[in-house]
Amino acid sequence: MIDYTTNKHERHPDVLVFDVTGKLDTTTAPFLLDCIEGYIARGETKLVLDCSELKYISSAGLETFIQTRKRLKAVQGGAFAIAGVNGLVAEAIKLVHFDRLFNIFPTVDEAAQHLVSDA
Repeated sequence: MIDYTTNKHERHPDVLVFDVTGKLDTTTAPFLLDCIEGYIARGETKLVLDCSELKYISSAGLETFIQTRKRLKAVQGGAFAIAGVNGLVAEAIKLVHFDRLFNIFPTVDEAAQHLVSDA
């Protein structure tokens, strides 16, 4: 099961934060990607995926990161960062070297700051 909440970052209101909880796998990844795409379609261009409560990620879940980045790159000013990875999620990200492909930060605040300063 996957669940998420969204909120605008307190200090950087142009950054949308997705707080993701549960497991991101073959069953749940399409749902999350559809939700993210909906926000992008409504004009969100800077997104932080907070994975601090994400307990598990499969290859399909990792593909969600790739697709999110791809969709945001197609939008002018689009940017994507990942925050708070830990446990099995951190291990999976390092195993496939996604830590070299994505902007990954310990905290949501650092990720949001990066997205704003990189603009």
